Amino acid sequence: MGSRLVIDAGNTRTKWAVLQYENGAILHHGVMDRHEVPAAWHGCDAVAVANVAGQGRHDMLTELLKPLGLPVRWHASTAHACGLSNGYATPEQLGVDRWAAMVGAWQHYQRSCVVVNAGTALTVDMIEKTSPGQARFIGGIIVPGVKLMQNSIANAAANIGEIHGVFQDFPLNTQDAVYSGSLYALAGAVDNLVQLLSEHCGHVVPCMLSGGDAATLLPLLQKHVFAREYQLEDYLVLQGLWYLERELP
Repeated sequence: MGSRLVIDAGNTRTKWAVLQYENGAILHHGVMDRHEVPAAWHGCDAVAVANVAGQGRHDMLTELLKPLGLPVRWHASTAHACGLSNGYATPEQLGVDRWAAMVGAWQHYQRSCVVVNAGTALTVDMIEKTSPGQARFIGGIIVPGVKLMQNSIANAAANIGEIHGVFQDFPLNTQDAVYSGSLYALAGAVDNLVQLLSEHCGHVVPCMLSGGDAATLLPLLQKHVFAREYQLEDYLVLQGLWYLERELP
């Protein structure tokens, strides 16, 4: 069986995985921290990239991948893929990481669901199942992530400085209040859209979370909302890329 290198170039981190092409099993994975080719990349048949980090990251990856001599596909959002229709006003302007994550979640659930990517920004996207094997992206939100929220307060208010708080149900100092407030705000945004889509569909929908801050948000969501189905998936964008690759020639 062949293997496919998939790369998720985000604003904060560049994650990668080598997936078995036939069944999507993850053979190797990692986060790029140096401009070096990991040994696991050698022997792959092709490369698929979702890049939302701009031209600089595109150029860096191009140079890094060139010695491998592999065909590289730079993915972009489309109007339809893998049974999912893209309802964005201009489909190609939807962030490709959001699109790949939604494709991955839809293929996993095959039912209406909410898809969360908790990174530099928090995106919360809603998928409505329309018929067996078919669904559509009906809308989503983008809000600042945990660090951006904290930095916005630190930069706008005097005498706060860098935020090094810890989460508390009942914060009693400024550092904890800012950090806990940021997490509460993000958890509230997620839960509100899960509730909105559940009401729209007439039943409780599941929610899949990915991204660097997803593991931090998950316990807060599970702690305070018992009727929801929340699931953490670290490699959602990468798995979505695999599904997109499987559909294309």
